[in-house]
Amino acid sequence: MERKYESMMIINSELSGEELEGIFDKIKKRIEGLEGKVENAQVWARERNFAYPIRSRGAGRKKHTKGCYWLINFILDTEKLSQLKETLKLEENILRYSIIRKEK
Repeated sequence: MERKYESMMIINSELSGEELEGIFDKIKKRIEGLEGKVENAQVWARERNFAYPIRSRGAGRKKHTKGCYWLINFILDTEKLSQLKETLKLEENILRYSIIRKEK
């Protein structure tokens, strides 16, 4: 069963514009690879200060005080959502993410 979802991701703001676009493209292609459809994607805030520092995952564990907020709306099969979440967890430059189901 396909459903509409909305996701807000906080991405490392220390990346260059090309690196950010690379992450955006990677996530969009992953959704399309899972037979989903991206309806809308936009940068919500380029550099926004956090209320408290966020530690990054991976080998270079570092505290971040700013992040790039990216909002994406997409349609995806409910059974394939876990595969998308696994991709988001493995991307070291995504500091946090949240996926919510949108009502009809």
